[in-house]
Amino acid sequence: MQSKSPVIKLNKEAASALRSLFAEKGLQKPIRIDLCFQGCCDPTLELRLDNAARHDLCLDLEGLQFIISPATYELAGDVTIAHVDEKGRQGFIVTSSKPMSEWDGFGVCNVKI
Repeated sequence: MQSKSPVIKLNKEAASALRSLFAEKGLQKPIRIDLCFQGCCDPTLELRLDNAARHDLCLDLEGLQFIISPATYELAGDVTIAHVDEKGRQGFIVTSSKPMSEWDGFGVCNVKI
């Protein structure tokens, strides 16, 4: 794993929701920030559990380990993870400093286990 740390901002609600998910399901793997392609739309960012690879950039925040490939980080830039819990809209909003589509910040995702 490389020593360079990506810039990842994790809001308080997202940190709490992730820790709750990990405790509830007994999870211990790092959370990968990765590209997700859905249908004909531009790519978005997703969260999924994964093992860190030697080349991954890693960052520990709020007792959670986040990993991202250098290529994804170069494409997306700094990443912000927020949590939303509204009627009909629950999950994580993952945005990047280099918007990847016109829908950046609108979609909600869950952690893929």
